[in-house]
Amino acid sequence: MKTKSIFLVLLIVVFCMPVQAQINVKKLGSQIKRSAEQQVEQKVKEKAARETRKALDKGEKKMDQGVSNATSGGSSTDKKGVADDSQKKYNPGVEAPAVDPRASDGNSKDNKGVETNNKEKYTPSAQALAADPKASDQTVEPGFTKSISEIHAAYEQLDPKVFTYQPYYEYKDFYNVHDKSTEDFRVREFNSLIANIASLGPLNYYPVNYLKIKTPDGNLLVTMDELFRNAWTAQFVADPMSSEAFDKFTKALMFGNQIFEAKIYYEMDNPDKGVVHAKTGELLIAPSRSIYESRQDRREEAGLSLARNVVSMDYVRTYLKDLFKQFNTETDAVVKYKLYWQIDAVMLDIFRKHKDYNSSDVANRQIEASYSAMESQRMDVESDARLSNAKPVEMPKGVSIDAATSAKVNGMAKEMLGAEYVKTIFLSSKWSEFQEDKYPYRVMHLSLPAAVIVKRADKYLMNYYDITKSPNGGEWNMMVKMGSSFQPVNYK
Repeated sequence: MKTKSIFLVLLIVVFCMPVQAQINVKKLGSQIKRSAEQQVEQKVKEKAARETRKALDKGEKKMDQGVSNATSGGSSTDKKGVADDSQKKYNPGVEAPAVDPRASDGNSKDNKGVETNNKEKYTPSAQALAADPKASDQTVEPGFTKSISEIHAAYEQLDPKVFTYQPYYEYKDFYNVHDKSTEDFRVREFNSLIANIASLGPLNYYPVNYLKIKTPDGNLLVTMDELFRNAWTAQFVADPMSSEAFDKFTKALMFGNQIFEAKIYYEMDNPDKGVVHAKTGELLIAPSRSIYESRQDRREEAGLSLARNVVSMDYVRTYLKDLFKQFNTETDAVVKYKLYWQIDAVMLDIFRKHKDYNSSDVANRQIEASYSAMESQRMDVESDARLSNAKPVEMPKGVSIDAATSAKVNGMAKEMLGAEYVKTIFLSSKWSEFQEDKYPYRVMHLSLPAAVIVKRADKYLMNYYDITKSPNGGEWNMMVKMGSSFQPVNYK
């Protein structure tokens, strides 16, 4: 699900640039290509290792048929639907067997031998009742089809190979145990993380913050995203017919999206040993970063298997239509950004891989058309979100340049930026030479740095560019400086 090749990462890098930056992109040259490769090389190596681990995991899943349903002293009885009547029209599907994530690839219509019974009513164990005040709560909250007690009892049935924080009542931080303050904290952290990611410029990533958690093994560190990713996925697996749980799961799913995932990073002093801070000896909750991320992948597949096989295609379409409507009317730039990536995750990981997906179906083609229309706005969505809370920078000090060069560059800038163009600021009057790596070291091109100011709506924005020309001056290009993006500027 997450392509790991250098080619894809470079493609993502170019695609994430503002649209103006793509003019003459084929002429970047070997110098810019090498620079991009250096910036992503480490992440590519790590992701390639994860792809290998995922392949091994799939092999293990296929060999590990059957269901892990240790009851921990619980019992089961038949259960009829208990959803509130007002929620029925939003029910993600009809009662159907849940799929054991260890044995299904999420696409097969024939999941024989790998089901658990979604009609089972699990009851909490004596240990859970003693440790969890909500374990006996029979309340069925709006948007859910199972009681709080059933959901908590279902947490005890989760495969520990997939949901490693077990038993759940000893790791309550990782589950929605229906404590409002804890769940509100997860939502705030989710929104905060989205806002920080939205503020990133091209080629940048956000180092996710850590939180110290008290566990049976002592105080250990987890990344903030792990708290809601585990909680919301586990909640969906526990009650896959819940509209509320499905919505939360799709938010968590954003962080498994191959492009969105590349925007975050887990910083560690020794990733192979799970040492986050070497000076203090603080450890990650997993033995290594690779194991930590592999667990996230397997857990995500557990939820996806249900979303593709149990949730009805009609519901997925209805859900997407509602998200598209929200996206098209949303005025908050960061919320619109969040909706973009949430829709993208649902489209790529659930909708197109659903067991009942048919590309020729008219209803599905309508969804695809809405998705294409949204995709065409991606650059504007990312730019608006990045600029929404950015603080203005001061204008750089310019230098004088000869009239011919000034006229040529100003003309290129006007052609590229249209009516938005305001001014070019030359940062040097001397052209830098870029030579071949090997003898005879011929000059490939000359380069001159500049800043360009534009006006969009009521804001003045600035971006940095490299002006290049061939040694004989016959060919000129204007490219966004690697890693740069438009930012508000105090224009004077």
